Amino acid sequence: MKTNLFPVVAAVLFLAACNPSKTIGDPVITEALESVSEDTVRSYIDDLVGFHTRHTLSVQNDPQKGLGAAIDYLARRCEAWAETAPAGRPRPLVEKVRYTVGQNGGRYDRVVSVPELMVTLPGTDGSREIILMAHVDTRVIDVMDSTAFAPGADDDGSGVACLLEAVRILSQIPLEQTVKCLFVSGEEQGLDGSRHFADKALEEKWPVLAVLSNDMIGNTRASGTELREDHKVRIFSESGRGEDSPSRQLARYIKEIAARYVPEQEIVLNYRSDRYRRGGDQRYFQQNGFTAVRVCEYCEDYERTHQDVRTEDGVDYGDLPEYMDFQYLVRNIRVNLASVISLANAPATPVGAKIANANDLDNNTILTWDPVLDANGNPDPTVSYQILCRETDRSEWLPAMPMDLPDKVSGATSGPLEYSCPLSKDNYYFAVRAISADGFPGLPAVAR
Repeated sequence: MKTNLFPVVAAVLFLAACNPSKTIGDPVITEALESVSEDTVRSYIDDLVGFHTRHTLSVQNDPQKGLGAAIDYLARRCEAWAETAPAGRPRPLVEKVRYTVGQNGGRYDRVVSVPELMVTLPGTDGSREIILMAHVDTRVIDVMDSTAFAPGADDDGSGVACLLEAVRILSQIPLEQTVKCLFVSGEEQGLDGSRHFADKALEEKWPVLAVLSNDMIGNTRASGTELREDHKVRIFSESGRGEDSPSRQLARYIKEIAARYVPEQEIVLNYRSDRYRRGGDQRYFQQNGFTAVRVCEYCEDYERTHQDVRTEDGVDYGDLPEYMDFQYLVRNIRVNLASVISLANAPATPVGAKIANANDLDNNTILTWDPVLDANGNPDPTVSYQILCRETDRSEWLPAMPMDLPDKVSGATSGPLEYSCPLSKDNYYFAVRAISADGFPGLPAVAR
């Protein structure tokens, strides 16, 4: 089916036009974000710090201390929320998972079976999965010290608190696609817990759409420089297949959604896989071919992370709750929730997007792509499509296209869709994304 339309209006205006009964801010997302509680988040952090250490090699049979007690606590909290999930929907599933480490030495002095937790919030469709991830384990200066007080309030109690709020809130919200919350261990010893899940996802063919790893999202001070930044958060995205890799598209998507629902929090796109000499749990998901990013605070305080709790030369060290900015953490949790809810209710990414006239000496650009299918394998008539573009020296899709004309493309009844516009393929990159009937945008597919 051919549609000769010229691009466009601002993306937010287009989304509102898809369903005039909805405001630009979807009420389900808005209500979810409003329910994030700073007091509740503080209580999570206090509880986690109360386990003394959550080191991967710490004790597992003490009900008050160590990694085993922390995993049990997380499981109890999530089970309680699962029990209150509304009737008539699949019940959230809380599973303790174990893997073995230490066979090859490294940051282990013995072979041990290590626990972690997976909470699955089933979607009504469930053909795709969005993963939220954070690491439970902590450390001090000596990475092998499994008994010292290692509070880990920010690293990564902040990420764990984000996941707990996600389970609490999302367990009460109908979602079309499944959300998995992975509370991993072994991060400080070598990203072993996330590698276990990434390998499991690959082996079991999990239909993963996106992975958001939250690691240190609650601090606003940069040690040494004393820079304080409480309204910026970084999204690290590896290039993979270059500037338009799937991870880069996910990072841009998070920025767009955050600008709509959490405008007071600026998303800084960091086109690196991670910080210098550091790594995160998104790494093995990326290596296994999944679309994954890391959410991380803009400033890092090296007097907190990986430190023994002490006072030395008048300087206080240690990753304790009193050094965190909880309002900042709450905003970052809201960024995660808005992105996840939007993705979980959005259509699939179109496939087969290409520039059909790439070999023609023509100042027009013709895009084609295959329609998104419904559950029966037919083109979904409820889905519409939006064309995105940007000039070749830009890293982000334009919020408004160069011409003030509508760009809505209706779903096809059969065969590929086609869209023609008077913009030169030599001057722009193009992408297409599907929009649900309720105005939720999916991830874009770049026209190759």
